[in-house]
Amino acid sequence: EESRNIDRELALEKQFEPKLYVGSVVQKTDAIMIRDSEETLMLDDESRSKMLQKQKYSMMSEKKVNTKPVDYAALNQLS
Repeated sequence: EESRNIDRELALEKQFEPKLYVGSVVQKTDAIMIRDSEETLMLDDESRSKMLQKQKYSMMSEKKVNTKPVDYAALNQLS
């Protein structure tokens, strides 16, 4: 009976052993759909307004800093 308990404990330890690579996760290619919540839309507006304010500073225009938002749809099509 003691050997069965030891075997059970070893089986449980193997089950919860951390893994660096899980093949089933890598095989999934479906994109996760994330719905825009009110908070994310508010943060988007806030960050966009900050970028527009930065464009107004003379130092930014002298250095020609690009502050336009990234078009992730176009970037995703490249890969």
